[in-house]
Amino acid sequence: MGTEFWKQGSPYQNELSGELGIDPNSIVHTLRWPNQQVEIFSFQEVRRGTRGRSFYQYWVGYRFGERAFPKFDLRPAGMVSFIRRGWWRKVSLPGQIDFASRYIVTGEDAASIEQFFTPDCCAAILAREWPRSIGMKAGGHWLLAHREQFFHATSESDSEASVAEEMQEVAALVTGMLPVAEAMGGARLVEPSQQYAGLAQATAARKRRPWRSELVVLFSAACAIAVSIILAIVYLGTPWARFDQTVLKTEPRRYLFAIVLAAALWGIGERIIRAYQNAKQRAATRLETQFSVFPDEL
Repeated sequence: MGTEFWKQGSPYQNELSGELGIDPNSIVHTLRWPNQQVEIFSFQEVRRGTRGRSFYQYWVGYRFGERAFPKFDLRPAGMVSFIRRGWWRKVSLPGQIDFASRYIVTGEDAASIEQFFTPDCCAAILAREWPRSIGMKAGGHWLLAHREQFFHATSESDSEASVAEEMQEVAALVTGMLPVAEAMGGARLVEPSQQYAGLAQATAARKRRPWRSELVVLFSAACAIAVSIILAIVYLGTPWARFDQTVLKTEPRRYLFAIVLAAALWGIGERIIRAYQNAKQRAATRLETQFSVFPDEL
């Protein structure tokens, strides 16, 4: 799967900080992936949210030691990416109508970006299959790929099964973006190691579920919610009416009770989330030994 592992930081963390603005102190669980032509790393970036929560985003980095890239973001065209990346930063590529219809390029240095995306480069990217929901950032010697989503994981890992699933997701990202990195880097990259290519294939096969399975899951969830509402009405209707008549009585008391109940539920939710984060972090610690020793490159 990989050859070297760093629990904290990255061997090129200063480059990532200077070129792509990733805080060196936010990089955890860095793993090197075998490839003879380019250095490939995966890592998690820790992002601090409100109320002390942490969010974790996986990145896969392709480092081309003899190639320098201008700073830009690249993603398949779509309304979400157009809004999130900023229409005011979009770079127009003269003459590249097909490329502009399928991809959005954003960045500050428009002249350098236009010089990089030559007709041959655009044609090479168009010839590759771009995995769904994947965005790419470039800067310095680096091409960084990540899966774009509105909600990110709130902890580093979960149970052993969840950690294995995360590794499969990363393996799929590594192998899926290799052809795109090859097109943008201008170098022929060897076939990925069968050790993690197999993981990527397993992930893809697992995700290709028939639509009937997804429909069954949605129907089951809807039934569970409906049954819960019916049971609450049947078994809690009379006690709630008695409580309202004997204790609450007035509108101010009802509002006060609603505020106290919402605050209590919020506090319980916070405790559950923190307990979940701690459990996943303990699971990650147990599994670090497993993922820190890997066979040599093929």
